[in-house]
Parts: sequence; structure tokens; C-alpha cells
Amino acid sequence: MSLLRRLPPVLRALLAQALAFAVLVALVRVGLRFPPLIWVLLQAVLAVFLSRWMALSSRWVFMQAALPFLVRALWGAPIPAWVYLALFLALALIFGGGLLTRVPLYHASRDAWEKLESLLPATSGLNFVDLGCGFGGPVAHLAKARPDGVFVGIEASPFSWLVAWLRCLPRPNAHIRLGSLWRADLATFDVAFAFLSPVPMPALWAKTRREMKPGSRFISHSFEVPGETPHRVIPVKGRDGARLLVWDL
Repeated sequence: MSLLRRLPPVLRALLAQALAFAVLVALVRVGLRFPPLIWVLLQAVLAVFLSRWMALSSRWVFMQAALPFLVRALWGAPIPAWVYLALFLALALIFGGGLLTRVPLYHASRDAWEKLESLLPATSGLNFVDLGCGFGGPVAHLAKARPDGVFVGIEASPFSWLVAWLRCLPRPNAHIRLGSLWRADLATFDVAFAFLSPVPMPALWAKTRREMKPGSRFISHSFEVPGETPHRVIPVKGRDGARLLVWDL
């Protein structure tokens, strides 16, 4: 189970649907026969059960329940093939970076943004980086709250990067970069923030310790660094167990 939880949510969702479908195939092979709507309902129920077992959030569980009915509604509909290609490309633009890095798209709450603000050094000219900034909420908020600092977001998914870039355009002290956080040099930053997943945390911790200067600060939203006790833990509103874990380097 621990191995499954390390997978991105989208892969766990696909696996749940695939396993549910395999169960239905097995039922057909043993001779069970139901009306089509019952098969769709069984697929949805099994997918929801497996999704909960795989620790997917309520939002994902809802989508898992709806997906079989959506597929049934579209089955045989006269939809041009290019529509499916366009949907695939759109999903790749939004989630492609997350699939490659095994980091899903998470959103920090406004409460987290405000508590991040309280964790910034009071000195003028600070440099802050959001590693995997998604749609750029924390960067935009902090750049507005602290015009004396420079705030950088790094995002690997093109669509998310575009949304963050447009969102931060009004802030001359906010900069959104398209690319991998692993290629970023952290030596110039006073504070590094990340809301990623459990998978990259050991490597990210090693990177921050290797590159960031003494006296800098690393903040992780919700996800721990294995074997490292944070200096501060600050609960925030949002998903269950949401908190800011703070390490002073």
C-alpha cells in the first residue's frame, strides 16, 4: 500500500478503474449477465472503493464515480476523432510535468499563503522560490505583500506555468520560470517553498542542504522529509493534515 501512495493521484485513479474493469471482465467470464446500466454502476462502485483504499481525495473519488457514466453517455456518440486528441493534448499540457516528476498538481490555501508571509525574513531584498508553483497563488500573494522582495516560481507543466505567468504579470517582483525544479540553483534564495509529494522529498532535502546558504529556510507544505524533524510545524486550513513544516538551514 505504501508503494501505491507514492504514485501520483492520476495514476492511482487509472489503476483503480483498470482493476475495477478487470473484476467486471472476470464476472462476465463466469457467466453473469446484467443490463448495461448495472455494469456501469458496478464499475463506478468498485472504482470508488478502490480509490478510497488507495487514499485518493474526495475530489478524485467523485470523478471516479462519474467517469463510467460519462464513458457510457459518450459511447457511440458521433464525436470527431480530433476532439479526443485535443483533450489528450490539453491534459498533457496541464498534468504532463506532474506525470514526469511524479508530483501532482496541489493548491495551497489562502491561509497557507498568509502564514507563509509570516515566515519570510523581515529584511529587505529577500529572495523566495516556490519549487513547483502550480498556478502561482503563493508567488502572486507574497509578491504583493512584500514589494521589497523578489519572488520566483518554477513550474514544469506548460499550462500551469502559463496561468501562473499571467497571474503574476502585474507584479514586477514576481517571476515565473518554465522548467524543472531540479535544474534550479538555490544558492541565491533565502527561502525555498515546496508543495510536492512524498516521493521527491529526500532528494529535494539533499538539494536544499547542498545548495542553500547557511541561515536560509526551507518550507514544505504537508510533506515530511524522512528522518528530519522540522524546527516548526504550523497547521493551515485546507486538505486534511495540511501544515507548513519549517527547517532553518
